[in-house]
Amino acid sequence: MKKIICLLFLLSLAWPITIHAASGDGQVSLIVKSSSESLHQTVLKIKSDKIVQELYQAEVLYSVDKIPHSNHYVLLEDRGTVRIYVLDEKNELYDVQAKYKLKVNKKVAKKLTDYFSGLESHHFGTLLTWEEVDEIIPRYTSFTITDLETGLQFEAQRRAGSSHADVQPLTTKDTKIMKTIYEGKWSWKRRAILVHHDGKTIAASMHGMPHGGGALANNFPGHFCIHYKDSTTHRSRSLDLSHQIMVYKAGGMLSPYVQQLPPNKIVELFLIALNQQDLDLLNLIYTDQNGEAEKLITNIESIRLVKKKNPPSINEPLLYELPLSFLVKEKGRGEVGSFYTFRVSRDSLTDVWKLESVPMGLVE
Repeated sequence: MKKIICLLFLLSLAWPITIHAASGDGQVSLIVKSSSESLHQTVLKIKSDKIVQELYQAEVLYSVDKIPHSNHYVLLEDRGTVRIYVLDEKNELYDVQAKYKLKVNKKVAKKLTDYFSGLESHHFGTLLTWEEVDEIIPRYTSFTITDLETGLQFEAQRRAGSSHADVQPLTTKDTKIMKTIYEGKWSWKRRAILVHHDGKTIAASMHGMPHGGGALANNFPGHFCIHYKDSTTHRSRSLDLSHQIMVYKAGGMLSPYVQQLPPNKIVELFLIALNQQDLDLLNLIYTDQNGEAEKLITNIESIRLVKKKNPPSINEPLLYELPLSFLVKEKGRGEVGSFYTFRVSRDSLTDVWKLESVPMGLVE
């Protein structure tokens, strides 16, 4: 049934589905997902005429260009249709298909929030620091990994690592599952994962590229890395923002984490979003009105800086400008050089930083 709901959900993003349900037989399914495209989800079905009617009769306030980022989806099945809503972090309700902001009864919104809080505790992991994890999962400890996008699981073992964990799949079977997660091709791309050990579920991030040495008979030529909250790279001893993004995503805290980042990190997130082909992440830092974000994600295969440390041309409380030279590779083409000055701004000292524009000249 969970797969059926997922299918209805994905199809309903494009159009309402007729299900021929009689009035009064409405049902609400609350869905927690780590991203808009995640196949792995936690679902709670609610039979409540009051909630169904309040949602169905919710007043349209105004149309919106973009639905806010949220892990909370509401699937409403009633009166012959399936409707999809999201409830954002401010307890505000949006119709995903029609792109409306809706006015909903505050008590109902609070009730939904309480339900979602319980669902999140089951779906996401706990944010533990590397120092804490280092003690909980010492070297040669085996544990289970869940990929939050696919829901696939495999066993792994920590082999080494002082600033983060150097890990190997436990068996050949586990290697095959891990490679399936990466669509059959090893990759440096980061993925939000859950690490299960000794009754704990911990938020983490992994990449999928074998490197270095390996000791287990698992058909995995080396080891891969797992990062946790505040873990660092072994060479530079610095935080890897792309890993930290996935850690907080695995903890269900992606949006709050991004909102507190300084402007130079917002620019870095743009590059990360393109390299990860992560539309949700790009939409968190850029208000897309003409499909630019999706076009960039669809067409750009990779992007890398020519010079990593560039001084900003403007660095003010409400405006930040950073000129960057980089190499960009479109799918099916070679790398070409490009230059762009990123403008990041906010309306007040308490607002979040946002990209004002993105370099659409990168794609034809």
